[in-house]
Amino acid sequence: MNIPHLTHTGRSEFYPKIRESLRQANGAWPVVPLDKTGGYSGDVTIAILHTNEDEVETDVELGDWTRFPARIRAAATALRDAGLRGRFEIDHEDGQLTVRQQP
Repeated sequence: MNIPHLTHTGRSEFYPKIRESLRQANGAWPVVPLDKTGGYSGDVTIAILHTNEDEVETDVELGDWTRFPARIRAAATALRDAGLRGRFEIDHEDGQLTVRQQP
């Protein structure tokens, strides 16, 4: 399934925290405290491709992409904006978001 990146990152409560954590990580993969529990828990694999700057591919199948978790969309957008490409596993559990690149 293809999911569009965030178009208004300034409106996202998650994007600034994830983006800053990526910036400070200096090549390590961050664990981002989101100060908000609840919502989606679990892991999602996403692919940020060189060929399409507007969408991210995911292994999640939903009938309507608007139901895709905002935390994961924010992380995908922050990864793209940091210039990172490839496959990533994003895990959200108990208010913490973990990002790891897959081989």
